[in-house]
Amino acid sequence: MTNQDVVGMLGDRIPYILFGTVFLFIGLCASGVAVMRRGSGVKLLTWLGIWSAIEGTEYLFGSLADPGLLPNWLLASLPYLGNILWFSVVVIALLAFMQLSRGKLRLFLHGAIVAGLATAVAGIALFLLTGSSFKVMPCNHLVAAISLTVPGTVVAVPKLKRKFLVLRKHTVLSVGILLFATEAVYGNLSLPLSLPSPPEILDPVGFAVLLFCFGYVAVQSLEPRSVPSAGGLESRGLSKIDVVPCSCRNRQYVSTSKAGGFMV
Repeated sequence: MTNQDVVGMLGDRIPYILFGTVFLFIGLCASGVAVMRRGSGVKLLTWLGIWSAIEGTEYLFGSLADPGLLPNWLLASLPYLGNILWFSVVVIALLAFMQLSRGKLRLFLHGAIVAGLATAVAGIALFLLTGSSFKVMPCNHLVAAISLTVPGTVVAVPKLKRKFLVLRKHTVLSVGILLFATEAVYGNLSLPLSLPSPPEILDPVGFAVLLFCFGYVAVQSLEPRSVPSAGGLESRGLSKIDVVPCSCRNRQYVSTSKAGGFMV
């Protein structure tokens, strides 16, 4: 089989293969960095890496499976792997969003994660028993759409953003989340509500935009913060007991000030 034959078989799947390869590579790199690092941004980077790896696996192997370019043993296992990844990606995405939330928004995301887990268990179990999870798919689409509508609304309203998001002054992430949420909410509602489906290519493009913005914030959160030495503090009349972890300072700040930060 020549290269031209392979290109002809892949056809319009080439962009999805490229997106999948990039997403999978970024996901593995982010997960590896998270394992080696310690700090407040590690959880965000971990869930972001897993999310990216799942998206990359679906796009890459799904595109290669269509023309039959994968070995038979892998083709046989793809339906099982695909269902597990498809139902679990909503939960993983919400866990990533939750790292940037606080207050009632964080509580809402906890509830959405429980709903996502229940839907995932039902969908995977139904597929294992009957060979099809189609009956559960509309429920999974609705969970994803509702779960993304709330964070998208929070990002779009400055007052809500200051109240429920823990990071400040990240306009890039705000725009990325809003664009991704708009595309994802409509895409998830188009199937159960029988709306016109958006172009398929918007899915990986929207996630690529979000991944870039999320990655930017994750890297920023991993930057070490300089803490004055004890001697320097004492020279200004402060004792060593005043040096508390950054996480404690953040909790005190949240409870005593209306100023907020930012989230997805």
